[in-house]
Amino acid sequence: MDIRRLQFFLRIADEGSMSRAARVLGIAQPALSRQMRLLEEALGVALFTRTSKGMELTEHGEQLRGSMVGPLRQLELAMQNVGSPFAQLEGGVVLGMPQTAACVLAGPLLNRLAAVFPMVKLSVVDRETVQLVESMLKGEVDLAVIHGPAPDERLFASELLSEDLVLVGGPASRLSADQPVAFEKLSEFPLVLPRLQPGVRSIVERTALALNVKIHVPLDVDSLSISKELIESGLVYGVLPACALQREIEAGRLRHAPICNPVLTQHLVFAARPHLVMPRAFVAEFGSVVRQEVERLVSSGAWPATLAFERRDVAQ
Repeated sequence: MDIRRLQFFLRIADEGSMSRAARVLGIAQPALSRQMRLLEEALGVALFTRTSKGMELTEHGEQLRGSMVGPLRQLELAMQNVGSPFAQLEGGVVLGMPQTAACVLAGPLLNRLAAVFPMVKLSVVDRETVQLVESMLKGEVDLAVIHGPAPDERLFASELLSEDLVLVGGPASRLSADQPVAFEKLSEFPLVLPRLQPGVRSIVERTALALNVKIHVPLDVDSLSISKELIESGLVYGVLPACALQREIEAGRLRHAPICNPVLTQHLVFAARPHLVMPRAFVAEFGSVVRQEVERLVSSGAWPATLAFERRDVAQ
């Protein structure tokens, strides 16, 4: 079966419109329609129904989409990287990232890196920025996603994204995603914050100092999972990026509200330790893969954030 037709099918399913898919793919709409007819004839089932809102997947179409997204993406990556000098690079790379970023980035990024660098053994450490920086300077961690700006000038860093912090409460709290809370109101909430800086704590404390707002932090907890359990219990509230809360919010275990006046924003950067023994081209390619995966997650809505670099076409 022609792989291109499967790619066309996925694009139409993602766009929900034959005309929009044709524009994105850069082909004529009649040609795209013909490719879908040929695919449906080959499978012997209808994949789409045309409605007033666009193209909707049939039950067979949903089954096909669900079963092929992962395998097709892996096949595309393999085809892109066959013959690449990096595909044959052997050795180990220690990659670090903070807990909040790992919630959304770790799984998809590691799958992508494994496809691009199949001979490279990846080790992943989940630590806060200050710990990652110390480990990088000691040579224990090679590459990392950390909170920026990079706190040490010896690191080679490039910005990835910026994301807003939100106020987080338990299911019984009255927080609402469409009702922002002014920063000065944080004085009314008992907060749990991490001890380590830079990161959320330094952002909150700097802003409180600038606005002369007294915040109450009865608990210092560096574990994201423990913090979320304490917040869910109703004992405290938290200040976190939305990406770290999505599963709990969808399950109704946590509620959140934007923070305003001012908006609290944290930045993430991709950093390499000094005196790396890896080829510079490999580090550049590794960073490119990280940026592409970050872009894919942000563009799909899986990561509520704003990219800090120029967008490129990234396979969905």
